[in-house]
This record gives sequence, structure tokens and C-alpha cells, in this order.
Amino acid sequence: MMLNFAAHKLKPSEPIRYLFSVMVIFMSFGAFLLPLGSIAQQQQDDELEVTEEIANSPSRYTFKVKLTELDDLKVKEGDTVEINQVIADRPQDRDRLLVEKQRLQLAIARLETLKVTPPLAPRAVPMTPELPPVSYETHKVNIAQATTKLELAKLAVADQKSLIEEIAQLNEPLLVTHEKAKLETLKIDQQTAELELNKVIAALKDAQAQRQHQEYLSSLAITERIERANANALAYQQQLQEFENQQRSRAYQLSDLNTKLADVESRLAQVSTVRSPYPGTVRRIRWLEQSEGTINAEITLRLGGPDPVPGRG
Repeated sequence: MMLNFAAHKLKPSEPIRYLFSVMVIFMSFGAFLLPLGSIAQQQQDDELEVTEEIANSPSRYTFKVKLTELDDLKVKEGDTVEINQVIADRPQDRDRLLVEKQRLQLAIARLETLKVTPPLAPRAVPMTPELPPVSYETHKVNIAQATTKLELAKLAVADQKSLIEEIAQLNEPLLVTHEKAKLETLKIDQQTAELELNKVIAALKDAQAQRQHQEYLSSLAITERIERANANALAYQQQLQEFENQQRSRAYQLSDLNTKLADVESRLAQVSTVRSPYPGTVRRIRWLEQSEGTINAEITLRLGGPDPVPGRG
């Protein structure tokens, strides 16, 4: 009727021009709607997919979302939503997981830069020098010479005593006195020989005792060296075992932290923002069961303009 009215009021040559203008307007509007649908589809692909998409019709779109708290749902029934408008968000969970992710990354970086130095092998304990060979031949020669000298001195004393006895029978007092004086000299020589023999014997005993003391000290040094070598080897084995334990502990901690980091990243992917893929009206919000600390909800959108009767599809 409007077109007839417009044709009635216009000049006879203008109705065709008017109809042509209306067709151009409709064609332009159709060209505008085509890219709009493409943009909506692209934005839908770029956003995180909803938990579950339900069988939909051209006029309705139903999907499920997971929430931690009721406040995580950003729309209510009857709300008008635009393309890419936030439907649900879990900022508290995301912030908590981001902090946990950063903490795990720092712990991993700290462990990766931590270098465990292996212990150094113990140095060899210096060898105990061997004692030089010992010889007592000089002392034995001195003892033999001193013994011979003593024997000769004793023999000389005995001979002098026999001579004095023989002279005494001749009744020569002066000669006897002279020989007795010689006897005293020989006795002194015998005593001197005895002293020299005792001296060289004592020198041999001192040399033997000194050698025994040296051998004793050497045995102590050898024992101490063995004990030091054993103690060093034991300490090295303990340090090596501690090093290997630290290596195993570091590898285990890294593996555990990486496993926890992967779990956090997986959970982060599940708490991303859910946006509306289409424009429309929130027709219905149906609360479902709770599981593992999350609230499941089913949202139905009436696609297109606002619902003329709120609460109905």
C-alpha cells in the first residue's frame, strides 16, 4: 500500500526510479549481512569452544559452561548479548593458576641453573720412605779386636805373675819389686782392654736399639698412611654417594615440577573466557550438577533480535 501511495503521489516517470532505489537498498543490506556472518563465524573460531554444544536450530543455540562460583556467569535470563560478549569468566581460578604457573616456572629455572659439583678424587697419600739397609759389621770387628786385646792383656798378666814367682825363688828382692811394678802396669792394660770391649759392645747395642726404634717409627708411619688412605677413600665414596643422591633428587624434582606445570597449563586452558558466538537473547539458564568443585550450567540463546516475550522462545 505504501508503494502504491508513493506511486500515486509521484510523477508518472518516478515510480520506476523509486522501485529501483528500494531494490538497491535491499541488495546493499544483503551485502552487509554476508560479511557480518563471516565475522561472527571467525570470532567464534578464535574463541575457546564452550564445554559442550547441544543440538541447535536456526533460531536457538544451546551450550554448556563450567563455573567455579555463581558470579562467574556474566549474563542472566532475558539479557541481550552481542557477538564476542563475555558469557562466563573465572578470573579467580585463572589468577590463582597463573600465580602457581609462575611459581613452578621459577622453581624449574632455579633447579636447572643449580649445578651440583662432583667430588674430587682423593690425592694419593705419600709413600713412607723405606729405611736404609743396616750393617753391624764395623761394630762386630771392633768387638773382635777389643776381645783379642783383652785376651792378650790377661795372658800378659798371667805370664808376669809366673815370672815373679820364679824370681822370688832366686832371693832377688830388687828384681821382684821391679817385676811387680811391671805386673801393675799390665793389670792396668787389662782393665783398659776390658773397658774398651765393654764400650764397643755397648755401641753395638745402641746401634741395634736405634735401628729398632727407627723400624718402629716406620711401622707407625706405614700404619698411619694406610689409615689415611682408607679414610680418604671412605670420605670420597660418601661424597660421591651424596653427589649421586643430589643428582637423582634434582632430576626427580624437575620431573615432578614439570608434571605439575603441565597440569596447571591444562587447567588454565579450561578456565579461559567463554564468549558468545552469536548475537541474541539469553532465553534460558539451566543449572546442572556440580562436580570436582565446578558448577555446570546450560545456556540457551535465542538468535537474532531481542525476544518479544521475555522468558519464552
